[in-house]
Amino acid sequence: MSEKRSEKVRRILRLEGRGATLLASYECTQAKIAPTKHRAEQHFQEARAIKVTLTPCELGQLRRARSGV
Repeated sequence: MSEKRSEKVRRILRLEGRGATLLASYECTQAKIAPTKHRAEQHFQEARAIKVTLTPCELGQLRRARSGV
């Protein structure tokens, strides 16, 4: 390319390149952590399912345990 680019054009291209790199990195990271997030959500769902079966005494124990008493 024989045409010399202006500083603004070079800056725009540089910023777009960095943005594309960061976006690709972000999407790659999201793909890696998605299974972990899914497992965490499964654990929370299982805990909720057990919680609804607790007796009043057990609910009190759970509240005390969560509050650190």
